[in-house]
Amino acid sequence: MNKKKWSPEEKTAIVLEMLKGERPVTQICKSYGVSDGVVYKWRDEALNAIQDALSDKRKQKNTSGEAEKERLLKIIGQQAVVIDYQKKISQGVSA
Repeated sequence: MNKKKWSPEEKTAIVLEMLKGERPVTQICKSYGVSDGVVYKWRDEALNAIQDALSDKRKQKNTSGEAEKERLLKIIGQQAVVIDYQKKISQGVSA
């Protein structure tokens, strides 16, 4: 059995019809020739995309900025230890 390649517009139309609730999901699926499992998957993907689009992007950027700051501070700390160690070695050799 050949699987139909659904366009984003077709998926959107089917999911919107499902969300309107004017017809049972099984009837919608039968009329389009798609399984109800696939339609529920599309619905979940659409709702997740809506949630992502409406989430506070400023908060996400700040979190990633904090993670980058922590990463850089760790590198600086490691480099400071190496520099101190090299200073001690060079003082011991020249003394």
